[in-house]
Amino acid sequence: MIENDPYATPQSEIREPAVHAIEVPEEITRHIRYGWIAAVVSGTLTLAMTLIFILGQSEEALLGVWNFVDVVLVFGLAFGIYRNSRIAATLMFSYFLLSKILIMMETGKPAGLVLSIVFLIFYFRAMVSTFRFHSFIDHARRFPPPPRQRVSDDPLFRPKPSAGGPER
Repeated sequence: MIENDPYATPQSEIREPAVHAIEVPEEITRHIRYGWIAAVVSGTLTLAMTLIFILGQSEEALLGVWNFVDVVLVFGLAFGIYRNSRIAATLMFSYFLLSKILIMMETGKPAGLVLSIVFLIFYFRAMVSTFRFHSFIDHARRFPPPPRQRVSDDPLFRPKPSAGGPER
């Protein structure tokens, strides 16, 4: 074979860019975690109520089937919040608020108001924290921290050589 083939693809050394793991503060990630957990709890409660409704009433079972769309939507938005999606967090907050307003207008009673406010607080904090998360990541990518330097490599921290033998 010809070692210096002029038609061969040139080879070059490929180095991966230095990527620093960005550590997001706990105060941001905690609210996002609580938001998707609240969404999973809400979806589970909705699923349980839908199954009870379908199994209990056979003549209006079609309305209960439409609640499965609600369950799938809530679980999908919970996954989006888990993945730090600003859109999913905003949609979850807006959807939950709108659905509670419509239920209260339809029934005329503020049923479950306290629990709804608790869920809204979790969703609002998750929504704000997803925006803070992306802002923090963008800032960290624009202005990366300098690479950590080992103390032994720093010339200011090198041990001074001893002039008279072993130290006691």
